[in-house]
Amino acid sequence: MTFQPSYSTRPTLRVDLDALKANYAALSKLAGAAKIGAAVKADAYGLGAVPVGRALYGAGCRIFFVATAGEGKILRDGIGPNAAIYVLNGPAPRDKGVLLGAKLKPVINSLEQARYWASVADEVNEPPYTAIHIDTGMNRLGLPLEDLTELARDKKLWKSLNPEWVMSHLACAPDASNPMNKTQLERFRKAAAQLPLTPLSLANSAGIYLGKPYHFQMVRPGIALYGGQATTKAEQEVTQPVATLLAPILQVRYIKAGETVGYNGTFTADKDMRIAVVGAGYADGVPVSHSNKGTAIVHDMEAPIIGRVSMDLTILDVTEARLTVETGGVAVFRGSHLESEASIGETLNYELLVRLGQRCRRDYWKPKKEDAR
Repeated sequence: MTFQPSYSTRPTLRVDLDALKANYAALSKLAGAAKIGAAVKADAYGLGAVPVGRALYGAGCRIFFVATAGEGKILRDGIGPNAAIYVLNGPAPRDKGVLLGAKLKPVINSLEQARYWASVADEVNEPPYTAIHIDTGMNRLGLPLEDLTELARDKKLWKSLNPEWVMSHLACAPDASNPMNKTQLERFRKAAAQLPLTPLSLANSAGIYLGKPYHFQMVRPGIALYGGQATTKAEQEVTQPVATLLAPILQVRYIKAGETVGYNGTFTADKDMRIAVVGAGYADGVPVSHSNKGTAIVHDMEAPIIGRVSMDLTILDVTEARLTVETGGVAVFRGSHLESEASIGETLNYELLVRLGQRCRRDYWKPKKEDAR
């Protein structure tokens, strides 16, 4: 990295939209005839719901899932009227205007939600379609099987809800050998058989890798779209990294053996060292849990994090860097190192993406051939 005299002190989140589209295409191929419903909740896992949604729409995606009505409205305003946007948390009275105004489709998770939304649907001329979520063992959101039986018997309620999809969610799909996968699959099939014939959806990112029996008519990838590892077997996965955090090098300095680094002096130099102070901290997505054990990439080499990660800054040991480390260069986080960063921090790749701070400059990047890595 050569010195950049016009560098900014602001970190940059680089989102490779070409990689995102390639991941969508690869997952579509893996899913066969099943449609893709893209999970873009939590601001597209921290990467920006509108630019991500537009890129996926351009790649052919027409079905999207968000968590809340507010997220759905932002996405609707960004991608226009022609996509189906489902709200996973379902309908609530204070969200009624947003759901109807933005033409969002609530996912019905309980009899209470079903009855409420049926009352709304009966009052308007063109109520949105819905999806019915069945709990098959995760014990999170979704209709318990006994409540599903009641819904199945109430033909008027079913008609008012006008469901387009019946769905459930896998709890243990990353581990293909977990018996919970087959248990949920059997429960889902049995539950769906009680209902009027409706397209089905069960598989999340990891569920796609479980094979055709889990695909039904739609799969709903999230983390895999964004390049995160979805299963316990990385070698089978077909996606590539999408998000890279670039932290500017703000200062390069030298410390003597015996000096401490950062808050509370949690690191003591055992030799004379060269260190780099970079402009990204836990407010930007570098976890405090990486203090004294995480790494960043500087000049294609791992540079250990030393001292405690602070809100705005992280300190790196660049003593062994072969090339000159200068103010204006960058340290690289995430990217192809997302999984190792998650492991070091004893957390999830999901969490590392959604933690990316809002003050990062977003660079929706299309790589030049010479920049490809």
